[in-house]
Amino acid sequence: METKSREEVILQRAMDFKNSLTGEHGARVLDYISKFCLEKSSTFIEDSERKSAFNEGARFVIIEIRRWVEYDTSKLNFEEQ
Repeated sequence: METKSREEVILQRAMDFKNSLTGEHGARVLDYISKFCLEKSSTFIEDSERKSAFNEGARFVIIEIRRWVEYDTSKLNFEEQ
């Protein structure tokens, strides 16, 4: 079984996110996740440390998804093995 390089794994993951979350259907799903995960909202709630931490965790999810959807694969360095 051939082992993939780190760059190949990253490229595959980035392409999977882009293929899944672009286009008409993917854009709607991404928009829903963005709102659900409070991407563009404040996650801080005064006097509620647990709720703020929960909100920040939810926000982290959409930030990670966006990171992969917007990943610039041209920066990957495929070296000869």
